[in-house]
Amino acid sequence: MATPQPMDRPDLYIVARILERLWREEKPMLKTRLQIASNINYDVFRKYTSWMANHGLIAAETADDGHERLHLTPKGEEAYKKLVQWINEVIHRKMPS
Repeated sequence: MATPQPMDRPDLYIVARILERLWREEKPMLKTRLQIASNINYDVFRKYTSWMANHGLIAAETADDGHERLHLTPKGEEAYKKLVQWINEVIHRKMPS
């Protein structure tokens, strides 16, 4: 399978959707489950998860059952918090309390 093409400017809402799904889970998620939960088609999902892994936001691990699962890195957790704060302040005009 070919490696997805690199992205110049990722859509932050797609990044936020993937980060949010991983944030809400207590343990790493199967790629397919994350893709469906994020409501993103598979090709776009592969492109974004590749970009996010290359930027240290998410990481993959292979479980004992042989399936690869994705999880947030500490950098990804921090990015999620900052992104949510930015969206709330700029888009929704909600200031932090």
